[in-house]
Amino acid sequence: MYLQKLKHRAALQLSDGTKLDVNFFLDLYAEKHSGKEHILDVLNSDLAFVPVENTGTGGIFFVNKNTLVSVEVPERDLEDEVLLNPEKNVQVELTTHETLDLCIFMEMREERSRVSDYLNFSPEFIYFCGKERDLILNKAFIFSVKDL
Repeated sequence: MYLQKLKHRAALQLSDGTKLDVNFFLDLYAEKHSGKEHILDVLNSDLAFVPVENTGTGGIFFVNKNTLVSVEVPERDLEDEVLLNPEKNVQVELTTHETLDLCIFMEMREERSRVSDYLNFSPEFIYFCGKERDLILNKAFIFSVKDL
């Protein structure tokens, strides 16, 4: 049986510095929340290798999630409810020495509402919002985060 998938474009930055424009294949319905599946859902799934399509060649390959530093999404790709959470401005320094001013929408209980709580209790990939671009960052490549 063929399951219909939605293509969602993104730009990958790999740990070796390579940048790739790809399409992720997303389900019409997410497993862990209502509505469609998001790239963040795929990245935080149990899969070690995620299928993507090279937008230049049309070739499909499986990318190892452990090699992803960041995934840049051209338009906001979050559940609407997430945007209702408190917003925190942060400065993120990556192990690649890139420094980024971003914000996060923290989905945390009040007693665990610090940025450090969010970073320590969130899954492997975290969605950050920027003025010009949104990024999903792999925590393994985050050197430091400053609460602004």
